[in-house]
Amino acid sequence: MGNPFPAVNEKAIVTWVGLLSYQLGRSYFEDGAISEPRLQGNTLKALCQGSMYQPYRVWVVYSAEGIEKAHCSCPAGGGGRCKHVGALLAAWLDQPDAFRAVEQPDAQLEQLGKSDLIALIRQMLQVQPNLEVLLEAALPGGDRGRTTIDPESCRRQIASAFRRVGDDRNAARRVVADIDTVMDTGNEFLDVSDHANACIVYQAVLQGLMEHYDMMLDNEDYLWGVIHQCVDGLADCLAAGDGDVAVRERALQALFEMYRFHADIGQFGLTEGAEDYMLELTTGEEKRVLAGWVRAAMPEGNRHDEFRRQEYDRFLLDLETDHLDDDAFLEFCRESGRLEDSVDRLLMLGRLDEALADAGRAGDSDLPALAGIFRKCGYDRRLEPLLVKRVETTREDSLVEWLMNRYEERGELAEALVLAQRLFGQHLDLAGYRKVQGLSRRLGVWQASRPELLAKWAAARQYGLLTDIHLEEGEIDLALKSVRRQRQVFSHGGDRLMRVARAAEETRPQAAVEIYREQAERLVATRGRDNYQQACVYLTKVWDLYRRMSQESVWTNFMAGFREHHRRLPALQDELDNAGL
Repeated sequence: MGNPFPAVNEKAIVTWVGLLSYQLGRSYFEDGAISEPRLQGNTLKALCQGSMYQPYRVWVVYSAEGIEKAHCSCPAGGGGRCKHVGALLAAWLDQPDAFRAVEQPDAQLEQLGKSDLIALIRQMLQVQPNLEVLLEAALPGGDRGRTTIDPESCRRQIASAFRRVGDDRNAARRVVADIDTVMDTGNEFLDVSDHANACIVYQAVLQGLMEHYDMMLDNEDYLWGVIHQCVDGLADCLAAGDGDVAVRERALQALFEMYRFHADIGQFGLTEGAEDYMLELTTGEEKRVLAGWVRAAMPEGNRHDEFRRQEYDRFLLDLETDHLDDDAFLEFCRESGRLEDSVDRLLMLGRLDEALADAGRAGDSDLPALAGIFRKCGYDRRLEPLLVKRVETTREDSLVEWLMNRYEERGELAEALVLAQRLFGQHLDLAGYRKVQGLSRRLGVWQASRPELLAKWAAARQYGLLTDIHLEEGEIDLALKSVRRQRQVFSHGGDRLMRVARAAEETRPQAAVEIYREQAERLVATRGRDNYQQACVYLTKVWDLYRRMSQESVWTNFMAGFREHHRRLPALQDELDNAGL
């Protein structure tokens, strides 16, 4: 068979799937994982046996420039850059003649008569009985495509997909594959500009997903992608501009239903795309209709619903902002507690005193955002007295940080240092230490204040912080000392201990050996294969360090004693053998 594609070499394959996926894919191919290799036009297709019982479906599309796109039905294969695609490409590279040339499905189907098509469909339904629901669906481009499809048929297909979900780790992928069948129908309607039927499909899919939301909770990463596809499809129907009022109303209803559903469960972040489309692609009259829907959906406003009400208010304001004069806008903002919007509008209007009054009603947590607005408009100095007063009593770190950063920007380092020390005293961490250190150095007081600070933290037994500081500044001996004290006082801190061991390998290898040996023993005492495997990782480090110190005999004696001491742990002995220890 002649090769109709541009030359494909290992470099091109590695560029597409990555070196590791290509190496793993080549192993799969050499082990016979590729079956039914076919060349269909400019597409390579095959089945690839992976870790599941059923093989994965793999395809790669070529263009004049080389690999254009690819796909695999495995969990990682959506972008077509997995090891199974690597296996398919390795098969094409080594055995192109093994790929059987076949016609495109449309061409094959067109050659069949009615009785043959019926027989073929019956056979398909025996293999995949769930496809029977497709018989009720309208077909884009077909004879039934000129009629309005039944949304209940689409919802039944979604419900059928969820009934077969199962509880294994590939369940979500199977559901998405079934839903994609329905989505493809909607996309095909869209391709032929049948926006009415496309809208029906997308709305039905969204409704089906919302009806089965409880089953989505563990599979969100897969199914949110379907939601976003539906939202984008509905937006395409709105943007088509075909003037069909019924289509536009259905699209808006579907987008708002999804927005309201996620608002009611407190996941507004998932509705941003729908909100944007409802704002950008609608007429003034449609915005007024949407505003009415928002008001009808508005919760009563008790404390439990406060966040939801705020989000509804925000969307409502976005819908109506073009129709409100300044005073009406400000009244709405104040009634709904939207101080950022009111302050921003007041400053734009030059009404500074009113903006300051609104800011004075804000809580401490809201003041940094308001201060940013004042700063944008060049009035941050006018707001600063309020911030200074609030900082005296606030427990809001972001407010203290905002004022500290302004002091530092203006070169008022002493004032900034006071606030940095306050924050560091509340949260003893390395970032706070660096901030205090940097400001103190710029003021020329660091060398004098550092010993006092270290002594203070030692007295307070802040050994974890001291360890981090000593590691940061390359003081390995002090880090070893402080981390040992931490382990004496607190049982936790294993990660920090390992960081100290890694830092000590170069200049204090014996100390690193002691830590790794101690941790290996702790893991073995805990039991379990995973712990034994991690213990072997540490013991391998011990082996490497003994060799670097030319103490091979010490290692030999240690390992013999270690094995003897744990001779009653066969699983550990297996892991030691696997690690070559």
